Amino acid sequence: MKTIIVNVPDKKEELFLSLMRELKLKTFDMSSEELEDKILARWIEEGMKTDDVPLEKVFEHFRKHVIKA
Repeated sequence: MKTIIVNVPDKKEELFLSLMRELKLKTFDMSSEELEDKILARWIEEGMKTDDVPLEKVFEHFRKHVIKA
């Protein structure tokens, strides 16, 4: 089995969900904020298992991967 993540426009959400139900596919609805929270939680959990990391390295990582201006 494979997992596919699809970003669906708000106005088309019901169309996609009904199509997935018609095809008897399992769906999991998650907002962008929920996805970001899960990713941050995973990073924190991984970080708890490692040695100390310099603060500048943390900021550099956030600038590259999280903060989008």
